[in-house]
Amino acid sequence: MADEIVLPITWMDVLETGVPELDAEHRALIDQCNILISLMQGSGPWARVVAAARELALSCHAHFRTEEALLDQYDFPRLDRHKAQHRELERRFNELVGVLSGTDGSSDEHRAAALTVRGTLIDILFRHDLDYKSHLQNAAGR
Repeated sequence: MADEIVLPITWMDVLETGVPELDAEHRALIDQCNILISLMQGSGPWARVVAAARELALSCHAHFRTEEALLDQYDFPRLDRHKAQHRELERRFNELVGVLSGTDGSSDEHRAAALTVRGTLIDILFRHDLDYKSHLQNAAGR
């Protein structure tokens, strides 16, 4: 892990949902994830790593509520499934923050655990959120 380089997440146009509020939140989540990656790559103080992971988890939770309200407003047909995916992702984030909080960051395994958040965020943006993109664009007449 010490020699492994983990690349930051780069925003791509394909992630655009067409809803400025959601796109801004997605960009902010990517920025927060990249801060966490930077802390890990630079062997930042463990307390800062835990705080960054906790902040990202809280931001994801808030984003999920915003997204769910919007999808409800636009009658997204798979909203219940999307909400269930959000609850699972929240569980994973909470579990990760709990694990990180209970360690001192002294081992490569501790730091590798913090980096799993990158894969989780990519999963959210590519697999879960692109599911509703065409629905929102159709609803907006695009």
